[in-house]
Amino acid sequence: MKKCDSEFIDHNTLAVTALFTHGMRSRIYTRNGIRDSALTPLQLIDRACMRYASTYEGRVAAIRYSLDLHKKTPVLISPNDLGAFPTMSPKHLECAWIFNHEFMLEPAEMQTRLIFEQNISVTLNVSMHTIKKQKSRLYEILYFYSKDRRPIRL
Repeated sequence: MKKCDSEFIDHNTLAVTALFTHGMRSRIYTRNGIRDSALTPLQLIDRACMRYASTYEGRVAAIRYSLDLHKKTPVLISPNDLGAFPTMSPKHLECAWIFNHEFMLEPAEMQTRLIFEQNISVTLNVSMHTIKKQKSRLYEILYFYSKDRRPIRL
């Protein structure tokens, strides 16, 4: 199995943000600390999805088909338990990805600060309303795909 930065995307990941410094393109916030990566946030998400036998595009297509969510679509990285939502269009340079962990929201000047249990905070250029809406969508997806999906036998 290939070793790469996407291995930092796991059940301990809290958020991934864009970074534009010293050849690094993203910052990965985890329960165990912060790491920087030369991959973009979307590349990290895509490679993490591939560890679970799909691509980012495949996961998004399935969610759009099943739940009719077409903009800023949250994604399940690992079925049933690991998902993330984008704070804006994933194509946008400043798009951050927030994972399914509990956090508090705090308004900051023209920004929103997310504070995780581990006293790790992330300040983003996005409204509190957007964060709440996207978090709700992510939990809707997690719930939808956690149902027993065995076919009915006739």
